[in-house]
Formats: sequence, C-alpha cells, structure tokens
Amino acid sequence: MSLRFAWDARNYVLVAASFGAIACTGALDSGSEPAPPLAGTAGTVGSPPITVKPSTERGGTRVVPTTVLDEGRVVLRRLNRTEYDNTVRDLLGTATTPARTGFAADDVEDGFDTIGQSLVVSRLLTEQLDKAAGTLVDELFARPATDAARARVISCELSAANAATCLPQILTAFMGRAYRRPVGAEEVQSRVALSAAVQQAGGDLTRGLHAALKSILLSPHFLFRVELGDPVSTAATPLTDYELASRLSYFLWATMPDDALLASAEAKKLSPTGAELDQEVDRLLADPKAQGFFESFAGQWLATRDALRFVADAEKFPDYDDALRESLPQETNLFFKSLVEEKQPLSALVLAKYSFVNERLARHYGLPPGPGGFTRVSLEGAPRIGVLSQASFLAVSSYPARTSPVRRANWVLDELLCDPPPAAPAAIPALTETLPPGATLRQTFEQHRANPACAACHKIMDPIGFALESFDAAGSFRTTDNGGLVDTTGQLADGTPLSGVEDLARAIAADADYAICVAKQVLTYAVGRSFNSTSGKAYAAGVGVPMKDGTWPAFIKGVVHSEAFRTRRGEAP
Repeated sequence: MSLRFAWDARNYVLVAASFGAIACTGALDSGSEPAPPLAGTAGTVGSPPITVKPSTERGGTRVVPTTVLDEGRVVLRRLNRTEYDNTVRDLLGTATTPARTGFAADDVEDGFDTIGQSLVVSRLLTEQLDKAAGTLVDELFARPATDAARARVISCELSAANAATCLPQILTAFMGRAYRRPVGAEEVQSRVALSAAVQQAGGDLTRGLHAALKSILLSPHFLFRVELGDPVSTAATPLTDYELASRLSYFLWATMPDDALLASAEAKKLSPTGAELDQEVDRLLADPKAQGFFESFAGQWLATRDALRFVADAEKFPDYDDALRESLPQETNLFFKSLVEEKQPLSALVLAKYSFVNERLARHYGLPPGPGGFTRVSLEGAPRIGVLSQASFLAVSSYPARTSPVRRANWVLDELLCDPPPAAPAAIPALTETLPPGATLRQTFEQHRANPACAACHKIMDPIGFALESFDAAGSFRTTDNGGLVDTTGQLADGTPLSGVEDLARAIAADADYAICVAKQVLTYAVGRSFNSTSGKAYAAGVGVPMKDGTWPAFIKGVVHSEAFRTRRGEAP
C-alpha cells in the first residue's frame, strides 16, 4: 500500500489521502484461517458440515456446533475512540483523551464498536485526527528533557552535527512502537525526507521532527490495525506474530502491545502449540491495563455504558440521584472483573451470589451499609443473584417511569442466548403508561397476549420478563406494583416453571445456547466482525460448547486459540 501526504507549509497539516479508500474498500484486510489445532480446543480440522435443527426451547433454529471456519472475514479496523486514547497514552505518556473528548462517536454493530466495516473515516474525523496528532506532539515537545515519556520518544537531542544519525534513531524506534511491528529502512527514510522538506520550507530541526512524528500519528499503519494478506484470495492464512500480538493486546487491553509482548512476537513465541500464548493471556489479564477489556467489552455487552446515561423519572423515583446512577456501571464492571480474576465458572455471570457495592448502592439494595468505597458483599439470603439483579441491567432495560418485561426479556434472549424473538407485528397498539389503580403491569400485558398476532412472541418473552418484575425500573426490590402484588411466576416455552430471578438464572445457565452466545459475543468483540450468519453461529458454537463448563479465563483462552482469532483471509476477486 502506498500513502501520499500533501504538504501545507502554512500549518504543517498532513493529509492521509488514502483514508477514505481504505475504509470503504478494505484494501488492507484480515480474516481467518485454519492453523494447526491445539489438542482439546476448538480448531479441529475435518469437522462435520454446518447444519441446523429446530430449537426445542424457543421455537427458532439452533445451530449444531462445528469447528469448520465460517466464510466471514475481517476488514481493516481503525482504532476506535477507546483504543486511540489508550494507545496514545501508552505511546506518548499523555493523560489526555483526545478521542473521547474530540472525535465523532464510533458506530456500533452487533453490539460493539470494534467491528471493522463500521469503523469508517469521514472528512470530519480526518480533521479531528489531524488536530489531535498536532496537539499530542505539541504536548510531547512541551515537556522537559528529563521527562521519561519525552525521553523515550526523543531519545537523543537533535543538532546539526548529529541529525544524520539521531533523527533516524528517533523515528525508527517511534515508528516501530506506533506501527506495532518492525519498520523498514524505506519507511524511515520517507519520514527523514519529510523532516528535511519542512526545514527547506523555512522550518528548523525541531519543526521537522514535529512534522515527522505527526505524520506517523496520521499514518494508516498507526490508525488502523493492519493485517496484510492476499487481497484476491479467500484462502485463510495465519496472522504473523506481530499481528497476533496486536490482536491479543487490543482484545485484552484495548491498547497497543507492550515491549514484552512485542518481544514474544519477535522471538516467534506466540505459537498456539506452545505455552507462551497462554502465558501471555494470563499476563495481560493480570495487568491493570486489562481494565480496558473489563470496561470496553462488559461495558458494551452488559450495557454498563448505557447505565451511566440512564435517568429515572424524578417523580416516580425521587431517590434516584447522580451518586446512585454513577454507582451502577461500577458494580457490574467490578463484578465482571472478578469473574475473570477469580477464575469463576462461565455460569457465575448469572448464578453468583455476591456483588460489589458502595454505601449508596448498599442503601439502594437494602443491604447493610459498609465503607464508602466499593466492597464485595455476599448476597446469600438476599433476593438477588448474578447480573440479572444488578441495577445497571434492570435500569437500562426499563423505561424511566416503569419496568419493561419485553425489554428485559429481549435483552436476555439477545445478549445471553443469542436467540431474539421476531420483530413485533405492525399496527400493534402501544401499552398504556397509566395503569388502573391496583392493576400491575403484568395484568395489562394480558391484552397483548390475547391478540393472536402477539401471542406467539409474548409466550416466549413474558415468562422471562415477569420473572424480573420483583425489581422496579431503578433496580430496587419490590413486592407490589401500582398497589397490586407482583407475580413473578410463569413457564418457559419448553415447560420449565419459573418463580422469580433465581429460577430464571438457573434456566439460562443450563441452556445449551448460553455458552454458544457467550462465545459469539467474545468472538465478535475480539475478532472485529459479525458472527451472525448461520455458519458464523455454528462456528461460535464449536468454540463455546467444549468450554461451557470451564472458567472465564479458560473461555478467553479458547477464543484466543480459535482459528477465527489466529488467522486472516483476503477478499474474493
């Protein structure tokens, strides 16, 4: 790929002319391919073909697990806002967040902002990237020479006497870290030539270096996670060690690889048949940077990002204040982090009888008050279990003034079982927001179930949503609704009786689709493409089913060992 820069001597603006073409055509792509399978993990060659059979539980179709890689492929992925901010933090030592505060919002597809085909580059974003790159280099240059972050980038002080050796030294090291791979002499020379052009246009050594560093921050090799394959072949090939290192670090840290991971890549120690790959997964998950995974993956899958924006109706919930609203996502993020760090089983997401609360959240839940900060608490004897009873989920799946059994059921079916109900029929009257005195929301749903056009879907959704009706729209436990007694009993489509959240949690954990759906969610986030096709779901099943009784770290390692994660493929001609 060639990259052309246009030079504006007035303000040293560098324009990456190929942004739009790359983002639209996927000229640099990656995908997936079979590599030597690891015993006991997904990746077995010669599995049976993909088939489907009727679901025995929810009336849809269920895929039969297969480890035959599906036809999906990954297009070139731009760093999303979270990844950009984390990467410039680690590359330049900045404490600023230029993407979060100054970039257009990233598009979300299949629930995540890591999907390559949705991470396009608009004219507006190009201008924002240019501004951010200039500001970041300005900040770097403004630091004292003794500053560690500055010294790591500007490893020698430029002068006319040493420019021929010092400038290439700075640029070689910086480009290698920024591009997450070794760089060639021609690449370095192109930035040296740019620096010389700035000087000839009236600049000096410092302005020339500034322009060269800024151009690196505007390069597609920095802004995109480049994985080069054969662009006209559908044959899948293994990622290089450096490409795999980047996939791994952006998966588990949402940022660039560190020196240790790059050293493993250089030494070619990331083979799936060796111990080094699993050791790196363990190391990355134990590092504080893993907060990037806990907040970014769980923040989108478990909707904690939305919880921070949820505002309950002030008249119905006068105690719902900013302190409570800000506590909701923290509980779920800490909870999900504990599942990984404590090697909890996959089912603990819905079955765990513990959580994390601060004083404000403990008061909201009716739990004994503890110290001001978040602490782990037992839920034994409390009417709460797992993520389904956490106020973050309960709030974002409600309306500001009332619960929504349909929203809650849809979330469970879509996010935990990957089997959403069909879309609602047209011209169905909306549910009234004002309930008759003494009538519960559940009772008003009977009018929908009485409508033959609605009955098929509500038969699936209502038992799930009603099982959660003992929690109001703000996530508080309740026994009455609008003056009437709450009824959480019901029966799933397969005949399983429910009587509240604990029964629902156990039914989800026992459902064969649960592990498949978790695999699909993690694969989508980690690989950066959809697994929504029939063959994609079958592949996710092949990854998830063998690990359904394992721990969260083992599950993550299974995804890392999967063919979809370790390989790429080009675009069909």
